[in-house]
Amino acid sequence: MANIVKQTKSGKPEILPDNKSHTNRFEIQSETSDRIYIVAQAKSSGEWQCGCPGWIYHRKCKHLRSLAPVLAQLAAGE
Repeated sequence: MANIVKQTKSGKPEILPDNKSHTNRFEIQSETSDRIYIVAQAKSSGEWQCGCPGWIYHRKCKHLRSLAPVLAQLAAGE
């Protein structure tokens, strides 16, 4: 799963600028199509969210499940 996250030369995901409602935003490539989704942490709740259909319709997705260790490091500022 790590190869679908856009990364910098340092090997860490490239963090996108914050918006009004989310922080720790980055792009993730779909494993099955050319689509790009945004994974981000909600400022109000701290909850990680994804722009994929699985998250939108079911509040569960394989991206967040697979990226849990990476997301924990990002939230901790490592």
